[in-house]
Amino acid sequence: MINKNEVIYIEDTITLYLDNNMEVECDILAIFPIKEQFYVALMPQTPIEGYEPGEYFLYRYQSDGENVELSDIESDAEWEAVEDKFEELLDEEEFNSMK
Repeated sequence: MINKNEVIYIEDTITLYLDNNMEVECDILAIFPIKEQFYVALMPQTPIEGYEPGEYFLYRYQSDGENVELSDIESDAEWEAVEDKFEELLDEEEFNSMK
């Protein structure tokens, strides 16, 4: 089980199935909490038509230790909060790697 204040960086992958039934293998960049909800940032391993190179995906994340469930972020306000938090984590990671 994930500690509710913990940010996790793991070297693992997950397969997404996009709306057009395209299967996309993604690297898991980070799993991080905001309040009581966890989120995951994913980066496609190969370019996807219609998406910018380097574009990442953000989803709500739930895991019981065996099964993982991803769900869409529904509101613009929630999306902005999640995106801001992930970009903050990227900035911290970049800063820490320069030390």
